[in-house]
Amino acid sequence: MNEVKQALEFLGAEAKNKGKRIVLDFDQLCGEVRANPSKILRNIFQQFYDMVKFYVGPGKDEYPNDPESIGFMEYDCSKIFIEEADIPFFADRLFANRFIRQAESLRQGSQQNRIHVFEGPQGCGKSTFLNNLLRSFEKYMDSEEGRGYEIVWNIKTKEGEKFEVPCPSHDYPILLIPRDCRANFLEKLIPESVPEFKEKLFHDKEYEWIFKGEVCTICESIFDALFDKFGSLDAVLSMVKARSSKFDRRSGEGISVFNPGDRPVKESEFGDRRIQKKLDDFFGANIVKYVYSLHARTNNGIYVLMDIKSHNEDRLLELHNIISEGVHKVVDVEEQSNSLFLALMNPEDQKKIEDTKTMASFQGRIQYNRIRYVMEVPTEVDIYRSTFGDQIDARFLPRVLENFARVVISSRMKSECGPLKEWIPDLGKYKKYCDEAGFLLRMEIYGGVIPTWLSEADKKKFTVQVRRKLIAEGENEGDKGITGRESIRLFGEFFNLCCRKSNLINMGDVTEYFKHKTGSVKRDESVPKNFSGSLVNLYDFVVLNQVKESLYFYNKEQISEDILHYLYAVNYDVGNKVTCAWTGKEIEITVVFFKLVSAYLTGTDVGDRDALVFAQDIQKKYATMIAQDRTRPIMETELYKTLFAAYTKNLKEKALQPFLKNENFQEAVKSFGAKAFETYDTRLKEHVAYMIKNLEKFGYNEQGAKEICLYVIDQKLAEKFS
Repeated sequence: MNEVKQALEFLGAEAKNKGKRIVLDFDQLCGEVRANPSKILRNIFQQFYDMVKFYVGPGKDEYPNDPESIGFMEYDCSKIFIEEADIPFFADRLFANRFIRQAESLRQGSQQNRIHVFEGPQGCGKSTFLNNLLRSFEKYMDSEEGRGYEIVWNIKTKEGEKFEVPCPSHDYPILLIPRDCRANFLEKLIPESVPEFKEKLFHDKEYEWIFKGEVCTICESIFDALFDKFGSLDAVLSMVKARSSKFDRRSGEGISVFNPGDRPVKESEFGDRRIQKKLDDFFGANIVKYVYSLHARTNNGIYVLMDIKSHNEDRLLELHNIISEGVHKVVDVEEQSNSLFLALMNPEDQKKIEDTKTMASFQGRIQYNRIRYVMEVPTEVDIYRSTFGDQIDARFLPRVLENFARVVISSRMKSECGPLKEWIPDLGKYKKYCDEAGFLLRMEIYGGVIPTWLSEADKKKFTVQVRRKLIAEGENEGDKGITGRESIRLFGEFFNLCCRKSNLINMGDVTEYFKHKTGSVKRDESVPKNFSGSLVNLYDFVVLNQVKESLYFYNKEQISEDILHYLYAVNYDVGNKVTCAWTGKEIEITVVFFKLVSAYLTGTDVGDRDALVFAQDIQKKYATMIAQDRTRPIMETELYKTLFAAYTKNLKEKALQPFLKNENFQEAVKSFGAKAFETYDTRLKEHVAYMIKNLEKFGYNEQGAKEICLYVIDQKLAEKFS
């Protein structure tokens, strides 16, 4: 029973602390302002921006020294949209950059008289995005970092009793300072030790609200009535408390979310009879009217319309004057409404609103923000992992899971891209790496990657103007094709079909699925023609080079020795035996020796005569080099460096050649890890073991390394790219 008691005590302490709100006297609040003015003097728009920056951080630029950078950053939005979320929302780079730009714009005063509408097709995750955003905002505002304050009156009667009057509009306590002396008050209050903030406060538009804003009519009436009663500002401010603001979507406090089916509340005004009676008893009848509207609950908070349909169409119309003027009538008084207005909308609803005559004058107050289907490969793959578990990676050969995502994303892209054509008129020169329409290249660019396979000339042409145009093009893609929900369904179906195989899921499985399992109508409507073929070509080219590089057995010392022996041997006739002055080793000078080394230096097999001619040409270059400078060490000469680079490149290219027609090689690969492997030639075993070990750096485990090597041989990829 001891444990039960301890558990209950812990629960009680947690509940007590969780529901507790901080209350400060007005002079204590002034002390907080002086100590941390940028944190205390924030309105809802600044708090929203600070929340985004707090959770997202500054962003990362993979090319910080690129003079043509447009600031297309990698932002980690996981703390807002993924962590602790019931259903995560995955933001690709295009969306993340749009979202950050919008958050930055919210700090400006001109953005306050707008409704921010997030528009996108069905299945793009609009509701998930907004639900997670609001959840993160609630969490932030409940933290030390996000805490804000609102007015609560604590009025003391003659009898010594106190009664509390909360401001229904959640107004900021600093606005109680009369407008005509607010600037001088803050000038004296804020220390000179924060000159940058002080400069912003008095001159930047984002802080204009502090000097132009007013408290609600209820607080204004109480302030005036108290001043009339006591004749002292100190007496009035002694009854002002600053209470930490509460944002609770479920109770509608600070955040109100309206769904299309939520019927409007019939009452146009609200109040509290108990509080009204105490105010009447203290000040006299009708001196202070404690009356407010439903909108007061989200003043200095967030007002949300989930889809502009049904009753939410009427709510949007009702917001016209509130957003335009910032005030609306409650009985015979004006009530302010400085809220962050957000809404979700489908494309068809946008057109319907634009066609409504009543809404014509409202269009300038609507700030549209796009939410599109994911256009970045790693983000699409993260969605699969989140839905089906991280363990799915273990069932795929490297790059194959990403290529499934590439097929899906290609369905969301436009076949024509003007900026890409303007940048690279002839994409055919990149057919080993890219499709003819440039889908694969655009996917890389939208993910913030400048492919290494682009020529230096095209990299130089990738200017600020080209980048801006391409990213702008990306903003207009992703509103058609395979939806987010369809993508998850298709992947689940594909994975269930293939996951029980003994082999890892490969590119053949992907192409087979999209060719024969999705239905011809769906395939032809969604996946661009010839895209799958281009994707396979790129995949084949990459894995061929991975296997070649992994078979590359020679070390630098061996290559260097071959080149030094060759450079020494070209100075002697065939048939001689000489000792190399640079290595101290004996060289037998034969035509076979010249043929072997020249093949690696030129990248082609040569005959006896051509091998001797090539050796004579190198000898002439060597003689010229020696005549110009006899003192330079041979390994520091340009001739040596040129031959070393050529030898290394061609050695990698030809690494697979000796094994292509060697059946023992294929069988040795198949039996690697088994007893049968020990029966093969020692040199062959060394090559196979070396290759499989090296393939680890490309993400292959032992099974994957064996399968990809056999794929390269079975599909005759060396011949395909000869």
